[in-house]
Amino acid sequence: MWWDWLIDMTRPVLVPRRRRPLCALALLAVLAGCATTQQPGQVYDPIEPVNRAVFSFNMLLDRFILEPVAQAYRFVTPEAARRSVANFLANLRSPVILANDALQGERERAGTTLGRFMINTTLGVGGLFDAAAYFGHPRHEEDFGQTLGVWGVPAGPYLMLPLLGPSNGRDTTGRVGDYFMNPLNFCCIDQGERLGLFGATAVSEREANIELLDDLRANSIDLYATIRTIYSQKRAADIRNGAPPTNPENYDSIFKEDESEEPEPSVPAPAPAGPGG
Repeated sequence: MWWDWLIDMTRPVLVPRRRRPLCALALLAVLAGCATTQQPGQVYDPIEPVNRAVFSFNMLLDRFILEPVAQAYRFVTPEAARRSVANFLANLRSPVILANDALQGERERAGTTLGRFMINTTLGVGGLFDAAAYFGHPRHEEDFGQTLGVWGVPAGPYLMLPLLGPSNGRDTTGRVGDYFMNPLNFCCIDQGERLGLFGATAVSEREANIELLDDLRANSIDLYATIRTIYSQKRAADIRNGAPPTNPENYDSIFKEDESEEPEPSVPAPAPAGPGG
């Protein structure tokens, strides 16, 4: 790619895969106490009663505040304008994505992120249009929680955060790291503007998922457990960048039906022919 020269300049800071576990030792010391063994396919949720209480609080706020605002936003804003808002907010995250691409040693993905930011900021009118996708450079997500997972940091306990939703010990630590990686938090916006961006992102993402959450509410026996499973499996897939799991026999996906097949009946071998056969 034409921007490879800049990635070559940053190659010394890219973390080789064989050294990633060493880079995570300090964070492992923090999170190791949160790790425990559990059965394959289960999510470690040691404070489930507290998490369920926070989940109920979040659902209450969603029902009476966030969902009505998202529906009103959809009603008064044309789809093209909503898409431009989502593109603009996504473009603002490019520095965080680029930093995590570099920390994971993903040279090609870092180049894609840098190129997307330059194209969308210029040809895309400040990020309102995803011009980079038109040129064959699709967007991907990275955050420091994923980076910690690539380095080998365990997920830790499942957490339901007030207002922020599902998380775990590793991803909660990752949120702090992403904050310090984002240059907007230090040079370009004040606290009020930061809260405004947080609110705009929440409304935009909630509007995009109105039907999904309605469907989950209507079809889930236990909405809390369903969201917990979806979140945990999605984050595991994010860390693998969409690659298949290395231990598929322990991957209990709620999106797959049982594909086990009955073993074919064994056919006895024919008896050997006699001398006259």
